[in-house]
Amino acid sequence: MHRWHGALVGGIGGGMVALSLTACSAAPAAKPKPAEPATPASLNRIGTPMDSKIPEWVRDLSFTASAGQRVSLEDLAGRTVVLSDVMTLCQETCPIDTATLVQTARAEQSTSSGRPPLFVSLTVDPARDTTAQLAAYRKLFTRPPSDWQAWTGSAKNVKALWDYFGVWRKRVPDATGSVPHNWRTGAALTYDVQHSDEVFFIDAAGDERFVLEAAPYARAGSVPPKLRSFMDARGRRTLDSPAHTAWTESQAQTVLNWVRR
Repeated sequence: MHRWHGALVGGIGGGMVALSLTACSAAPAAKPKPAEPATPASLNRIGTPMDSKIPEWVRDLSFTASAGQRVSLEDLAGRTVVLSDVMTLCQETCPIDTATLVQTARAEQSTSSGRPPLFVSLTVDPARDTTAQLAAYRKLFTRPPSDWQAWTGSAKNVKALWDYFGVWRKRVPDATGSVPHNWRTGAALTYDVQHSDEVFFIDAAGDERFVLEAAPYARAGSVPPKLRSFMDARGRRTLDSPAHTAWTESQAQTVLNWVRR
């Protein structure tokens, strides 16, 4: 395991709690050290600068994109990557995370002077987030950016990658009182996956350079209506009244500009 970050935990009825966890294993990962040059002061409160080489075994893990093609981080060598965890059936923070990520991808397509970064949303719930589910999720964000991909994969590979990056997950019985249903299929949801929310910035050399750890701020109307209706009361409150520490599209672009220096 790589390392655990302090973050917010969210999911279907799972609530959000602050985490500060540490863990270790025999995975061959270099010890992270502060990145140079220093990040802009405005970013210090929303994330952590890193300088950590992602090992080959992580980069070679195979996944499947929503369009059906086999993909890996190694396939993206030479390109800046923004990697985030997602669950299409999350009723709290994931719709906000994704909306802000998509906003950033669209902004980068419009303003980037070079090749725009690739934005990757990898599920924490591979059993339910099939390629069909992820494809439908992407389509909810009308005309999804071409530089945004949604990935799933085997439970083993998803676990290995998120364990390395330190994304906390826990499968629990649904406890919302009223059983939610899949917004695509209508199937009753019998469990939740509580998870932390982070966004990882990987440079063209394959080094992890920055981790956004705060909740995001999504512009009004950026969460698709179907997902907004699916969100629970806590999720809608977070969407309508974001914390003052919430990270924004412009801050994500500031991180990208710093990573590409």
